[in-house]
Amino acid sequence: MRHALIASAFFLLVAGCDDAQQASAEPALGTTMIDCSLNGAGGFGRDCTMERVEQDVDSFIIVRHPDGAFRRFELGVPGRGLITADGAQQAEVTNRGGYVEVRVDSDRYHLPVSE
Repeated sequence: MRHALIASAFFLLVAGCDDAQQASAEPALGTTMIDCSLNGAGGFGRDCTMERVEQDVDSFIIVRHPDGAFRRFELGVPGRGLITADGAQQAEVTNRGGYVEVRVDSDRYHLPVSE
């Protein structure tokens, strides 16, 4: 049941938050600034960007770090919701209400969801 709720939340994942969050710090059209905690840092900062990409019938989220590194996540995976699209380390996903926290190794991201 928990996986079904998380999977449902990801179908509602939006490429943009509300307009107030996107207003000034947006680096490029179609991306959203998100909170991230990289390399095991204790706190979160609005330092990463997220964009949603459609390829054929698959949906992906690309999260970009300030240093140019990035992670790709596949959306809508039956029974899982979101998985790491590249690499051996799998994403751990926790629903936090209005967002989900995604952890891969020592990096954590807060991805917005629409209610």
